[in-house]
Amino acid sequence: MSTTSEMSLPPEWNDDERMNFMFSEFKENRDVNTTDWDSKMDFWTALIMRSCRRRGSVIVNLQDLNKTFQRKEKTPLGLSTVIQTMARCGKIQRESEFAASVDCGWVSWSVGMLLVKPLKWTFSTLLGSNRVPLEESFVVIELVKEKAAELLKVYRSSDFSSCSVVSFQELCTLSSNICADESTLCMALLQLQKDKQVIVSLHEGEKIVKFCQLGQDRVSPFGDIDIGIYQLQRSEKLLEERVQKLNLEADRLILDMNVPVRRLVLV
Repeated sequence: MSTTSEMSLPPEWNDDERMNFMFSEFKENRDVNTTDWDSKMDFWTALIMRSCRRRGSVIVNLQDLNKTFQRKEKTPLGLSTVIQTMARCGKIQRESEFAASVDCGWVSWSVGMLLVKPLKWTFSTLLGSNRVPLEESFVVIELVKEKAAELLKVYRSSDFSSCSVVSFQELCTLSSNICADESTLCMALLQLQKDKQVIVSLHEGEKIVKFCQLGQDRVSPFGDIDIGIYQLQRSEKLLEERVQKLNLEADRLILDMNVPVRRLVLV
């Protein structure tokens, strides 16, 4: 988690009087002073969004936010209220609820959960409490939609675009410049599943992702042909790696024995 020293802060951050107000708890009744209440809410909402963009993440939790926004050894007292308000406005959503919101008629709920590990079900989630547990994760909806669009763009501009099916590990490597961590990638994939642009499945214990191709409105379900093509592509890749290994061994023999060795070429 980044700290305030690593991100651009608003000018009032250096104003002790102003920040004493910003770090204070929210009034229980917004109507007491709507202007002050809203200005404080807008301040923290914007700062949370800025922090997420700085980190390249789409997930926040109260514990990390408290650490990130410490000032002169003080922690903001109203961040729990900010989280609750952002959730009520639909700006953020519990990670568990976001994963479960994948259309069960489109892809099984259990398959959607492949992308969330570990899934953090909390007593507040189950009982409907207004308390925000420190470690409970929330997805920032605006940012996860942005990441989903970036991921789709990166895939379509890569060498993988000719392959409708990609392994999860290959996708991790492909998205390393846009997704700060695996959790961010998983949330982006869940968003793309909701948009019917990808579908995630398990094949021989390996997570694989099928993308919607250009000219299609939505990705089609996995079929035997998809799996067959994926297996052929994986076999070809393994063969190429084997040939590369043998060529390296041939180079070593040339150096050790100083005799000509014919290099292998994959046709």
